[in-house]
Amino acid sequence: MKFYQFDVITDKPEMQFTSSSVRVVVRCRPLNDREKALNCKMVVSVDTSRCQCFIQKPGTTEEPPKQFTFDGTYFISHHTEEMYNEIAYPLVEGVTEGYNGTIFAYGQTGSGKSFTMQGVVDPPSQKGVIPRAFDHVFETIQCAENAKFLVRASYLEIYREEIRDLLGRDTKQKLELKEHPERGIYVRDLSMHTVHSVGECERVMELGWKNRSVGYTLMNKDSSPSERPWT
Repeated sequence: MKFYQFDVITDKPEMQFTSSSVRVVVRCRPLNDREKALNCKMVVSVDTSRCQCFIQKPGTTEEPPKQFTFDGTYFISHHTEEMYNEIAYPLVEGVTEGYNGTIFAYGQTGSGKSFTMQGVVDPPSQKGVIPRAFDHVFETIQCAENAKFLVRASYLEIYREEIRDLLGRDTKQKLELKEHPERGIYVRDLSMHTVHSVGECERVMELGWKNRSVGYTLMNKDSSPSERPWT
């Protein structure tokens, strides 16, 4: 499990905190090369207008498909840009105003978590959620008036119930999860890195990505069997 934390601290006097709200969104990927070679069939369909996902049991025509409803649904034709503008943009906008926000990418190995969160350079429409958030935050800071911002980044991994700081001096050191009466739950001795630009954020993320635990799986030889949240 990887946590890339991105703190944006502002001195805006109008900053207030409200009750939290959780939204669940699903994104369906196309068949990969391995699945095509095995002659796998697509069993998922999506009704984006109703935010519904349908799963048809293979080999059955009379049995109705299983139906699931979410706060948002994205099929293989949708790009990360669309998803960011509709789902992530309001959340990141709230972060620049002083609210807490978390994007938690969950799914089995090979389901497309890294593709959605990290993205690819080409085509630009598939640029990931995290680099888009970098651009968003620093564009907001550049346009802000009568406000000061402090942006800090950290990157930790929870692997086999062990917590490691992927940006620390010793990435093999085990860290402890603690609880403070005022701060809440936190990771003791987790390093925080002040960043001043998109480029610095990208370098920090690249360093943490290289230090993660990687395990070979049948789905993805370069995968880390984890969820990839971004906070």
